[in-house]
Amino acid sequence: MSAQNDTEFMKKALRLALRGEGCTSPNPMVGAVCVLGGQIVGRGYHKKAGSPHAEIEAFSDAAKKGISLEGATLYVTLEPCCHTEKLTPPCTDAIINSGVSDVIVGAIDPNPKVSGRGVARLRESGIAVRTGVLERKCEEINEFFNKHVISGFPFVILKSASTIDGKIASMTGSSKWIGSVKQRRLAHGLRKKVDAVIVGINTVCTDDPRLDARLVGGNIRQPVPVIMDSKLRISPEAKVFSTHPRSIIATTEVADPVTVEKLGRLGAEVLILNSDVEGHVCAADLLKKLGFMGMCGVLVEGGSRVGACFLREGLVDKVVFFYSPKIVGGDGLSMIGNLGKESIDEAINIKNIKIRRFGDEMMIEGYI
Repeated sequence: MSAQNDTEFMKKALRLALRGEGCTSPNPMVGAVCVLGGQIVGRGYHKKAGSPHAEIEAFSDAAKKGISLEGATLYVTLEPCCHTEKLTPPCTDAIINSGVSDVIVGAIDPNPKVSGRGVARLRESGIAVRTGVLERKCEEINEFFNKHVISGFPFVILKSASTIDGKIASMTGSSKWIGSVKQRRLAHGLRKKVDAVIVGINTVCTDDPRLDARLVGGNIRQPVPVIMDSKLRISPEAKVFSTHPRSIIATTEVADPVTVEKLGRLGAEVLILNSDVEGHVCAADLLKKLGFMGMCGVLVEGGSRVGACFLREGLVDKVVFFYSPKIVGGDGLSMIGNLGKESIDEAINIKNIKIRRFGDEMMIEGYI
């Protein structure tokens, strides 16, 4: 195959991988295609955790068509696994037994259980392996998985929606709705991708949000709402309890045990965590706990104090800011609270900026 053909077939594998977006956690998104005589004869992607991996799906697709894969080339976005994970056997064994003669890999799996071992196992069996085709793209689609499997912490996206002068509420606290339905639909698209949505108790008390991805439509996996509530002020009537079968309340050791028990009866999972210097829930402790629970990606939606807390502690990986063509003025509530920066030199820098316009509104995303 030529380098151009390799790129084109890997693009198709990437498009397949993205079909599993928001469904595969704590596993990565992976797509695969089998090519024989320059034609794709098998396609597959990892649909959800516990289901067959992409390579197996592609082999099954070819088998249903009665096609032998003897001498075929397999394109896969992520290095095939070489270990048994729960009930899922190693993909390397299936590849070796499939008759495939060449394997083209997008990105090496950062999982210490795999990382290079899958490629080595295939080469030892006599299969020709090439790596690094569209490597950056293949890594980007799994930024949640990559961080979690290496550090144990989830990938953190900080999202905020503000006026064009950076205010998330007026002087009286009025904040619904700053953005349009289109903007909210895009924000719900972010929720669809993550395992959990984190907000502070002030947001719940003020807006009583559902914290779901209902505007995306379809039968999707909903994120788990996580409320940072150091003194357990949340109302039993809050919409998160009726909207979600599971919710998490992150609180501190000062929380009233009776209230903890009442929330438990509502189906909420109450986490007793360390306090920060201000007596609020320690954000780092919360992320550590969520990572231990298998959550790979979380969306922090605010408000002003919560966003500042995660930024101050260096816990944010990516920001997504929505701006609407409105001006509130200096007496409004800023999208980010105090960070304690004394000079511009201390400002947090954002890189790899992407800007998207929709009508008169704008979305800016970038990495810390």
